[in-house]
Amino acid sequence: MARAHYRETASLHITVENLSPQLLTNVVVQWGVVKKSVARDSTTKPVVFGTNETVTLKPLDVKSIETAPVEVEGRIDQSTGRGSGDIIRGHAVQVLVGTNVIAEEFFPATLKISFKELQPVPKPLPPIQQ
Repeated sequence: MARAHYRETASLHITVENLSPQLLTNVVVQWGVVKKSVARDSTTKPVVFGTNETVTLKPLDVKSIETAPVEVEGRIDQSTGRGSGDIIRGHAVQVLVGTNVIAEEFFPATLKISFKELQPVPKPLPPIQQ
């Protein structure tokens, strides 16, 4: 039985820009990468790894955030197409000033997550054993 081992990595490059002439303090950028089990009989719900980052933006300022990578891995039986492990399912980003959401992106668009359930980004996986 031939099995293929795979690994996926996802990280985000987020750009936040202040187009106003006012200083913006305590701008919160919430981000998450969504992981889902690929097991056919899995009833586990997706897990969201990410964090909140706070930035200050001067007038007409631009800040870039490079997120920590989220890695998943699994195996696929090449004869049956059945797999085990995890896949990256999507990502979410939300920008708040105070309690007001001023921008957000969910990919895919049908993805809605609770940023209250963010899990810390796990440490990188060990190298794949051949």
